[in-house]
Amino acid sequence: MMQMRKSLELGLVVWLLHLLLVQPVLAVSERKMVATLAPRLALVIGNASYTKLGTLANPARDAQLIADRLQQIGFEVTAVTDRDLRSLSQDVEEFAQTVKASGPSTVALLYYAGHGFESDGVNYLVPVNADIKRRADIGGQSLAVKRVADRLSAAGNALNILIVDACRDNPFPPGIAGSTLGLVPMGAVYGVFIASATGSGKVALDGDDGHSPYTRALADAMIVPGERLEDVFKSVRRQVRLSTGEQQIPWESTSLELDFFFVPPPPLPSQAAQLLTAAQETGNVALYDLLVERFPTSPEAAVARSAAAELRKNAAANGPAAASAASLVLDRARQTRTPEAYDLVAALFPDAPEADEARNAASRLREITVLDSAGPTYEGRELVQLIQAELARLDCFAGQQGGVFDAATIQGLRRASLLSDEHYLWHRPTMAALRALKKVDNRDGCARQKTVAAPHCLRVNNEDFCQ
Repeated sequence: MMQMRKSLELGLVVWLLHLLLVQPVLAVSERKMVATLAPRLALVIGNASYTKLGTLANPARDAQLIADRLQQIGFEVTAVTDRDLRSLSQDVEEFAQTVKASGPSTVALLYYAGHGFESDGVNYLVPVNADIKRRADIGGQSLAVKRVADRLSAAGNALNILIVDACRDNPFPPGIAGSTLGLVPMGAVYGVFIASATGSGKVALDGDDGHSPYTRALADAMIVPGERLEDVFKSVRRQVRLSTGEQQIPWESTSLELDFFFVPPPPLPSQAAQLLTAAQETGNVALYDLLVERFPTSPEAAVARSAAAELRKNAAANGPAAASAASLVLDRARQTRTPEAYDLVAALFPDAPEADEARNAASRLREITVLDSAGPTYEGRELVQLIQAELARLDCFAGQQGGVFDAATIQGLRRASLLSDEHYLWHRPTMAALRALKKVDNRDGCARQKTVAAPHCLRVNNEDFCQ
């Protein structure tokens, strides 16, 4: 009699779960994003060999580095060097036409390395044949950055990124009034994200490793998965500021309304994958059976068939009742702490008491995500202090919370990076790091990490940091 009752309970669980798995998983975010598979086009320009202004050391190498990185992340790249005024203007015009022909979903990026300057509030790129001897020569022998931005905006595509690593030194003879080093921050141009290596009155340094500090930081930051465009350039600005002793501070101007990722975040797990994980963690044969019935052709179903057969072979097929199964899956969601894990509970057991808790928890987590992405952003000392406070909360930091990004803070971020599945640059203070730290529970802090037998050391900026 007892065996018959257990068999009936098992059959009821499978039948009930099959009927209840009808609610789709909620969307992770309502934010509008540039399509991951949108066409990506790039024009990369490196001006180094100036006929009248001397030769610059790194623009050609910088342009090649950025071209390589862009190809690595899916851009179709056109790379050119040492462009005179006619060629430079023609390059921009042809690129804008190509972008327009590629369609409205296209992402376009134009990168320029070489001489550039500001005159009377207008930013200019300097072609290699420029022979500027007086102020009146500027407009006729240079290309205005605003003109480039306007041509990209007129293409009517989803997103344009204009990056200028200019102002390597002062290219002009003494006595030309009204011109200055650096580019002045510009007003927004619709659909264009404009980034400059340095501000008005400042030189964009060439660096000592064959690349400018700005381009080196950009090449590293743009390949970090899951970083939005704005966060990439915040990371670049911070790294350049620190690496140049605050001699060079980049800026950006934007009017974008869409999110863009150079490297998208990892895809969310499918419902079949989540269900398999729940079944494996709970040992619930009913969940394996449901997975096979609901997603019979999925790779997870093959695993589920084998696991269910093994459970039955070992006489462990007497699964718990539906409410018990809901409790087990909810416990897993509490450990995972992702909206998708709670969505699975609500989808599998919509009428169970656990479903209400799951829906509320998923809603709260999504609210936190929205607040993190749309809320205030921090920079400089304030950001470092907030990171240090989070590290202290997680027992990953024993230094002074004074806002100085020192060795203790870097070591703390390195340790804390092992507590989260979210990737961030642990050797830089970033909003991505702060967001990731906030999501880690106190109980999962560094105090729970096992002590390694031998320290693992890494060298950052000629300084060793050991775990």
